[in-house]
Amino acid sequence: MARRGGAETLGLDVYQRLRRAVLDGRLPPGHRLKPAELRQEFDVSVGVVREALTRLTEQRLVTSSHNQGFRVVSLSRRELGDLTELRVVNESLALRLAIERGDLRWESEVLAAHHRLTRTPRRAPDNPDLMTDDWSAAHRAFHHTLIAGSGFPLLTDFCEQLSDTMELYRRWSAPASGGKRDVDEEHRRIVDAALARDVPAALEALRAHYETTTAIVLASGLTPDPGEAAETSTQEL
Repeated sequence: MARRGGAETLGLDVYQRLRRAVLDGRLPPGHRLKPAELRQEFDVSVGVVREALTRLTEQRLVTSSHNQGFRVVSLSRRELGDLTELRVVNESLALRLAIERGDLRWESEVLAAHHRLTRTPRRAPDNPDLMTDDWSAAHRAFHHTLIAGSGFPLLTDFCEQLSDTMELYRRWSAPASGGKRDVDEEHRRIVDAALARDVPAALEALRAHYETTTAIVLASGLTPDPGEAAETSTQEL
């Protein structure tokens, strides 16, 4: 049991370190991840590395194919658009249900999650372009708490899967957002509307929050997908 527990701890450590390297750009989109090299870097077995890469694949931060092996996922304009719309549609439904069904406990938990988020530093002190892991965790917890009052676990689980997939894009938007965005104000509008039981205002604030992230990523220079680029060229002709 102790040996298994040690292996699980190693696996978690490798997973967290690889995830951090992907999200902060040290392993850029499209970068090939070779288990044999990573096992030497982390001084663990190939099995531990593969387990960590498989977990990252499930979160869509890494891709895996028979011919190309493991690679950091490539950023896609089309996927970004799809992800944004899926999140808006599904989280809007979950938030609507939470506003309709949420009780005093839900309200208290939303306020607590929002307070924690506002008190957590968003930028790394040694590199203002990097979003901190603590803030990302608080951000995830905040959005989870907002929709947890829906009483619809399958829906909230799906929304969290979409959030995991969106994480790389969200981190990628951090350097580009600069001082052009007031994220705290965006979150405050969502909270105020939700606690006021104002469904239309809450859903509009949620959509604006996600679409702002998408617009920043697109403006930061995300290159078109090959098919999208070809389609655009044809239209220009």
